[in-house]
Amino acid sequence: MKVADMYSKGTVHIPMSCTVQEAAKQMRDQHVGALAVTEGGESGRVIGVVTDRDIVLKTVAQGVAAADILVGEVVTPGMLTVDAQADSVDAMQTMLSHGVRRLAVTCGDDRIVIVLSLDDLMEAYGRDMAMLSSLLANARNRERTGSVQSALHM
Repeated sequence: MKVADMYSKGTVHIPMSCTVQEAAKQMRDQHVGALAVTEGGESGRVIGVVTDRDIVLKTVAQGVAAADILVGEVVTPGMLTVDAQADSVDAMQTMLSHGVRRLAVTCGDDRIVIVLSLDDLMEAYGRDMAMLSSLLANARNRERTGSVQSALHM
């Protein structure tokens, strides 16, 4: 399965000059756990990523008000990337070897188009496993009931 087949939402960007509170609200509103951090607006250069975990560890756990600290102060610099046409196994291997739960997905021009998460991988493989399970259950049911497969029409 290709990485390009596994995601559904566009990348959510946030300028490094926004507050952590604004980042948290955007995560909530977009139902994501990570934002690509840019210099400037959405078209700015991506300098890293901020995750919900970064917010907890670098603000809340430190007793810092999220409205009083900028995203640029809690950003994790850089992002690991995977090409959209790469095999999902390659994406999983990258995640495993680097101990991360998210990868930036790029197109041929290195432009980030999405952030692929471990949840995205689980959902995609879960759908495939559910389909495989249904296929197996249907085959077993046909065997038990003595049903014969209908003629194939081409």
